[in-house]
Amino acid sequence: MDVAVEGRIRIPYRWPAGRAGGMFLSLLASEGRFVGSRCAPCRRVAVPPTSRCCRCHVECAETVPVGPEGTIVTWTSSPAGLFALIRLDGADSALLHRIVEASEVRTGMRVAAVFEKERKGSILDVAGFRPTGGVR
Repeated sequence: MDVAVEGRIRIPYRWPAGRAGGMFLSLLASEGRFVGSRCAPCRRVAVPPTSRCCRCHVECAETVPVGPEGTIVTWTSSPAGLFALIRLDGADSALLHRIVEASEVRTGMRVAAVFEKERKGSILDVAGFRPTGGVR
């Protein structure tokens, strides 16, 4: 006889940010600014920064400033709000985050980061991205 018991198990965890991620989160907290990592061979800029290029698999040693404005690549709505993949100015990859202060969202819409007043070194130091009125 098979018996099934339904339930939920809460499993707290900690995930190390690593060198590149730690630097990214530290700069968000201390200066309220974004950085990416640039691959020397292909010149691709990843945000959040990575230690190795996702295309070339070589070490990314160069850190470059990006954003704080960007363009919505794609978006979705959910009961929790509006979310978008945002390509920050100067980046080749997109960052997933919440859209705030918006009644409508479109692909290609320009947005700017809204930072929390008190920051702790988390992606949630960015309250979200608000539309700036432009479209690309």
